[in-house]
Amino acid sequence: MHEKSANSSNGISPIFTLSNKISLSRILFIPPLVFCIMQVQHHNHYRYICLFIMLIIGLSDLLDGYVARRRNEITKLGKYLDPVADKLVLVISCIILSSDLWPEPRFPNWIPTIIVCRDLILMFGTVALILVTGKLDCQPTLLGKAATCFQIIAVISVLIGNLVPLPALITIWWTTVVFTFASGLWYMYRGVKQL
Repeated sequence: MHEKSANSSNGISPIFTLSNKISLSRILFIPPLVFCIMQVQHHNHYRYICLFIMLIIGLSDLLDGYVARRRNEITKLGKYLDPVADKLVLVISCIILSSDLWPEPRFPNWIPTIIVCRDLILMFGTVALILVTGKLDCQPTLLGKAATCFQIIAVISVLIGNLVPLPALITIWWTTVVFTFASGLWYMYRGVKQL
């Protein structure tokens, strides 16, 4: 009874907090982002609309965490919803930006493959851990945050790839892969320790 949030005393479900709504809005931005990405090969100005949408998504990512702490609205749903929203945006963007729907330069196919495989392994590992232990420590690590940050930088670098030298792009891609792989190994190590 004492763990109820302030919102619940006002008759508002703690699930539908402002921070969770901001996280959900990030998912709702995925369809317009996909549409704009697919239009770039026909109209180059959509490239900058994509950047604007990514900016909004990035700001919302910073805002939801701030709002949750500021308003004391940290919920179990929010702890899962925030990283899920990030992963959906990044995985879908990487896949489309490696396909023929996007003009050159585009991601090599192995980059989204590594990112998707890492996230799938962690997802199934998370489910298995919950089934076996009944609990989960899902606190993000600095390495995981760095991997997400570099994935965002990699997506943006491809979006403005017509302005970025190819050697710089390749450096960003390899750095992203290294952090993605390393963070995946670290999360797996943490998961095994919880068994």
